[in-house]
Amino acid sequence: MFELFETVRVENGKATFIEKHYSRIKKSAEILKFPFDISAENFKRIIENTAPNSDSYLVKFSLFINGDFSVSFRKCTVPNKVSLMFFEGIKRKVDLLSKHKTSSIYESIVGIRAAKEKGFTEAIIFDTQGFISETAFANLFFVKDGIFFTPSLETGCLPGTRRAIVIKILKDTGIPVFEGFFTKEDILKADEVLITSAKYDVVSVQKIEDRVFEFNGKPWGKRLKEIMEMMKFR
Repeated sequence: MFELFETVRVENGKATFIEKHYSRIKKSAEILKFPFDISAENFKRIIENTAPNSDSYLVKFSLFINGDFSVSFRKCTVPNKVSLMFFEGIKRKVDLLSKHKTSSIYESIVGIRAAKEKGFTEAIIFDTQGFISETAFANLFFVKDGIFFTPSLETGCLPGTRRAIVIKILKDTGIPVFEGFFTKEDILKADEVLITSAKYDVVSVQKIEDRVFEFNGKPWGKRLKEIMEMMKFR
């Protein structure tokens, strides 16, 4: 059944960045005409009551077209090292659903399976014009000479909660960040590449195919993660 959904990271029984998740699914429900009359307080309670009270879990809240919903959870396991590969077997496109988190994720499943089969963590996916869009299940950033870049939403990437948070942190601290259209060559020339999602929050990438990233000093991934840690339960 077609659904809208949110995947919320819960740590020791507390939902992280819950307002961002609630706002996104509420907005999507309004645009796509899904009945949704759950308050922000009840949404938070449903999420937190689903996961165990210890350790980190990902809680999936699924909203169906008739207004019914379901919740499930799984352990949040983050690999020690993140590696990416380019995958051109599918193309992201901008359409009615591209800005919403829906069950139309078959293409992402194909991409991440291809990556896993070759020993990589995630797959970088392109849009129909050949520009980088995102990974199968995360948003992308890269850094060059102290400037951050991230693919435009016009490449068909999801407006991720952590993507929005990282952009806000960078702007609030005066660090340049640009949304735009970038190629494979652009990202391979980067000083650092990061991915963001509820699962990872934000994490630096160790390699893209044969390109290994060496970090001089503390990686941006760790620096941003430390700032996010102070914000996640507000």
